[in-house]
Amino acid sequence: MDTFNFPMHTLAAKYPESSAKMTFGRGYEFASKPKGPDQLTYTLAFKGMWFFLNSNGTLDLATRPTLNMAVLENFYVAHRLYEKFIYPHPALGNVTVRFDVPLDYKIMEGGNGLVEPFTIQLLTQP
Repeated sequence: MDTFNFPMHTLAAKYPESSAKMTFGRGYEFASKPKGPDQLTYTLAFKGMWFFLNSNGTLDLATRPTLNMAVLENFYVAHRLYEKFIYPHPALGNVTVRFDVPLDYKIMEGGNGLVEPFTIQLLTQP
């Protein structure tokens, strides 16, 4: 399995509502115990990445690969929304995940390949 090697981001985790809840009379709320582990969503916020170009105008994949948007885009294309990969979580170690939503980014006008801030959502996998 491949490893997500783009460390320059902030991380937020979101737990799902893991059990069914029912509300009865007088506001009493019952929640059942979940049958399996929670499937967390990790949101990775990137402040900036770049598309680097070679002198002949082609994409340069070798320059600063951890900040290189073309390398990240190739990683996404290789995994899409269904292939699992390893995310090196700063507190939990290696976590198996997949992309939860399609990659979405914008290149800044006049930014020489600089990409506007964007987020990536990952979903934990068994």
